[in-house]
Amino acid sequence: MLIRLPCLRLSLLVALLSAAVPALAEPFHVGLVIPQSGQFKPLGDHVREAFSVWDNANPGVFDDIVEGEDGCSEQAGADAAAAMIEAGANVVVGFLCTESLAAALPLLSDENIPVITLTVRADIIGEEAARLGWKFFRLAPRAGSEADIASEAILRLWADKPFALIEDGAISGRELVEAIRIKLEERGLKPTFVDNYRPGQATQPSLIRRLKSAGVARVFVGGERSDLAVIAMEAERQGVALKFMGGDLLHAPQGELPLPDGTLAVLAAGATPGPEAEAASRILKDNGLIAEGLRIPAYAAAEILGTIATRMEYSETSLDEALRSTTFSTALGPVTFDENGERREPGFVLAILRDGEFKRLSIEGAARIGGDGQ
Repeated sequence: MLIRLPCLRLSLLVALLSAAVPALAEPFHVGLVIPQSGQFKPLGDHVREAFSVWDNANPGVFDDIVEGEDGCSEQAGADAAAAMIEAGANVVVGFLCTESLAAALPLLSDENIPVITLTVRADIIGEEAARLGWKFFRLAPRAGSEADIASEAILRLWADKPFALIEDGAISGRELVEAIRIKLEERGLKPTFVDNYRPGQATQPSLIRRLKSAGVARVFVGGERSDLAVIAMEAERQGVALKFMGGDLLHAPQGELPLPDGTLAVLAAGATPGPEAEAASRILKDNGLIAEGLRIPAYAAAEILGTIATRMEYSETSLDEALRSTTFSTALGPVTFDENGERREPGFVLAILRDGEFKRLSIEGAARIGGDGQ
């Protein structure tokens, strides 16, 4: 016999049942705009592979992952943005080039679609995004923070030693060394010697003679790994005892000459994964992939979006607000974004070369090195 409950009691029962069952999150469509041809294709492959691995390990979290082409030009950026809008993407990861990102950001922001970049470091992009209200989020390290970490390391390790700042004359090297010099002098520490050198040489005898004449013992090199290797070789040949530090350009394949063991480097955090990346590295390895290039940063982006997609509050707040208000546990470590979409945690870390491989240094490790005379 069918028993009909009074309307009031039925309404109350429905309300109680509804309260006991969490509301389902809205469909979540992820867009990847990545290079699919040309010299940057391997990096685009890294992003695709990392998202595929995460998605296979967490089925059903993303409704779909759609891809667009990042042709690294303004027109390519605009075309990719239009394609993502048409595909109904909720969020876009990628735009590995500054030109395409700058063109796409205003178009996607007008449609309330946040963009997460894994590679673009230019400070100006973040400044423009903040000024114009673009929905911009940066997992890549901000360019200016490289000098922050380098100057802090020099203050911590070299403040009581004569040191030099040298650069290769390229815009990137010159700007990095100048930024470090300014930050150090603002805190009362001046380099003993500042100079530049000609890059791409097989030997650097005159540079080493100048460094020897200046009486320095430590040298920060704003230049490429191959040049630092030549400088170190020449210093050893002339019997000048020097210890070296460099920037993110040291994260490059070893050339004919090795860097001296103990070389310090300020590297992008994604280039030298810490213990937080062990689980991601393991699952990548299980899928036949090495944790290199953009695979760890891209995996971290998938973790961030997976957290957002499964939040019960997703239907109650905008995606960009959720990105700004959440602390994410990722393969890059904790990730939080400020009101302008910049990551609050340092994008660069201090590392040391041991047995041909850069290893991330903790504060305690840096202190021990300082005590050992670095």
